[in-house]
Amino acid sequence: MYPKEYINCDQEPIHICGEVQEYGFLIGTQNSKIVSYSQNVLELFSLGSDSVIGTDIHAFFKNYDIDVNWENYSSNENLAIQHIGFKNEEYTLSIHTNNEITFFEIEKVLPNHKINKEYAAVQNILRMSNDNNVWAVLLKEIQEIIDFDRVMIYQFLYDGSGEVIEELVKPDLDSYLHLHYPESDIPAQARELYLKNPVRITSHVSGKTFPIVGIIPKENIDLTYSVTRSSSPVHREYLKNAGVEASFSTSIIVNGKLWGLVACQNAKPKHLDIQSRLLVETLTRTSANTFSANRSLQTLEEYQRINLNNISLRQNLLSEESFKKGLENNIQDIRETCDADGMIIKINNEIITAGSVPNNSDIEKIIKWSIDNNQDFEENIFISDTFCKKIDTELENPETSCGIIISVLGNNTSDMLIWLRKEQGQKIKWAGKPEKTTVSEIKDGIEIIKFSPRKSFEVWKEYVKGTSLPWKIKEIESAKWITSVILKASHTKSSQIQDLNSKLKELNQELDTFSYTISHDLNTPLTVIKLNAQMLQRTSQVNDNSKKFIDSIINQVDSMSDMIKNVLELSKIKKSEIELKRVEVDSLINKLAEESKISFNSPHTEIIIEDTPEVLGNQTMVYQVFVNIIGNAVKYSSKSEKPQVKIVGEVYEDDVTYRISDNGIGIKKEDSNKMFKIFSRMSNAKDFHGNGVGLSIVHHLMDKMGGKISYESESGKGTTFILKFQKPNYDFSIS
Repeated sequence: MYPKEYINCDQEPIHICGEVQEYGFLIGTQNSKIVSYSQNVLELFSLGSDSVIGTDIHAFFKNYDIDVNWENYSSNENLAIQHIGFKNEEYTLSIHTNNEITFFEIEKVLPNHKINKEYAAVQNILRMSNDNNVWAVLLKEIQEIIDFDRVMIYQFLYDGSGEVIEELVKPDLDSYLHLHYPESDIPAQARELYLKNPVRITSHVSGKTFPIVGIIPKENIDLTYSVTRSSSPVHREYLKNAGVEASFSTSIIVNGKLWGLVACQNAKPKHLDIQSRLLVETLTRTSANTFSANRSLQTLEEYQRINLNNISLRQNLLSEESFKKGLENNIQDIRETCDADGMIIKINNEIITAGSVPNNSDIEKIIKWSIDNNQDFEENIFISDTFCKKIDTELENPETSCGIIISVLGNNTSDMLIWLRKEQGQKIKWAGKPEKTTVSEIKDGIEIIKFSPRKSFEVWKEYVKGTSLPWKIKEIESAKWITSVILKASHTKSSQIQDLNSKLKELNQELDTFSYTISHDLNTPLTVIKLNAQMLQRTSQVNDNSKKFIDSIINQVDSMSDMIKNVLELSKIKKSEIELKRVEVDSLINKLAEESKISFNSPHTEIIIEDTPEVLGNQTMVYQVFVNIIGNAVKYSSKSEKPQVKIVGEVYEDDVTYRISDNGIGIKKEDSNKMFKIFSRMSNAKDFHGNGVGLSIVHHLMDKMGGKISYESESGKGTTFILKFQKPNYDFSIS
């Protein structure tokens, strides 16, 4: 018996195979000296094996009167491609450098390669494709160029397996449309290679390959970016088993990720020269960009709808006297936002349900499992489409909770939101039974056991149970957003409102009367004005000129409402008593940074967050300080060419200092005397919405907490606000 070593497909080093296909010739150089070459180079140039290594590459090509444009030269992984002539034949020379080896790859140009179709094909894709047919249009254009027996769009699924979602196939051949392929057919290292080098061809599966020889060991010759690299023996066997003698594919890359492949197969050997391959790659990239743009637009529209729903949800929750009642009235909307079959909300030891949910016993088991395992949840959320298999206790109705999203409402709490999906029993058609046999060989006293690709691709059907439809990204994001909305509304309904009520009792009768007048006598008519203006805005009789006046009315009403709110906030700051505690601000700053980009419609703002030490302060006041300062930084830099905000905190001997910098409009020197005065706006801020109250609030807050605020600014170049907080008692001892 020999010791065994198992080698699976995903361990195969396909990027260092050490061979090229018969259509290509490879020369590797270091410091312009030839250090390796494929053996067929000897035949092409009629050379002996002792006359290549060490030769200067410039002299080598010059010796054969091959005119190389040395200015068109790639010193990185990107191909530099040029045409050369040799022995009255036209060739392409591809040059790239990888791991300090420069590769020169030569292949013959085929006649009638149809490069002239590029412009028309690109135009057809741009004009004729839409959300539903972009891949069908692409396949039609590709088939016109390469004329393979079969061209397919192969999409990678969430579990690494794949499905043929579009196909063009010649008559009398079986269709592969909607067949599934296991993840092992294109293992991880192959997918990684498709991201780096998107075009791959095997011209003749049963054809010759030529080893690379030279003074560099085979395992040090990385052919990741090679255009002539041979295919893996396992892959060639796989293609033979499928009745394929020529294979060509190019990557479909969407948002930097490998979304799928254009996969082409031919029963007979067939080569595509580099011009045709690059043309197909160009068409595929064009289609991928079109697909990505369409999908991004759909996502944006969907997120806008979700955001509006969340705003409405928050308003609905706050409008109810009882928070539980607010959740009960809105639970159906919360469920439907994530396209769930059932919904469970546990809050304050009460359980609310909607839709299709399991019985009470199963609900208790699910909640107990969540409480026991939530320390392992990432960002307090757990997602699964096979939950009924994962839970360690048996459920009475497992089919109702195969898919689950559990979102815990904060740390150290048993309150949670649970979205449920029912079992989605489905039949999957596989291209052959997804399993591999093994073959073994004895090497250096060890039995090497390799997995061999399946020999039959006859359709094999599998019925999958215990799973739900997978959760989409937008549904997961919706769950996170709704959790945030409920947390904010809950906080407002409980701690903040209670705190506000206790503080209001300390105010004198005059301030109570003033607050009532502001909130009731002014806000009510303002709300009526705004609603009437919005109703008028939606009538068909309003022309463009009138619409501008109505928009102005609505904007002014919003400004007045903000002003009233900020004046009330300012009055509370002046009168209230506070207790200073150690406040952790890291998660707060990160959350406010993202929310500010959304609030001020500046998604491209780059926000750099460095050290975020704790401060001594009041939790609510610290929040108000950062929400104003970070919001101002994002707002006033939003119209810069490349908006950027930088936030960094430093611990000093006497204080904790935060510097929040932006590259926005800056502050003019003549405005410095009114920086922290209420209702004072900077003279260069007319194009930005505001009422001049925020910085006054921050100034009073910092003063109440024993801190200071100052700034540094240059008009047109940006502003840095400097916040100095009292320092908590840091313990720097190392245990």
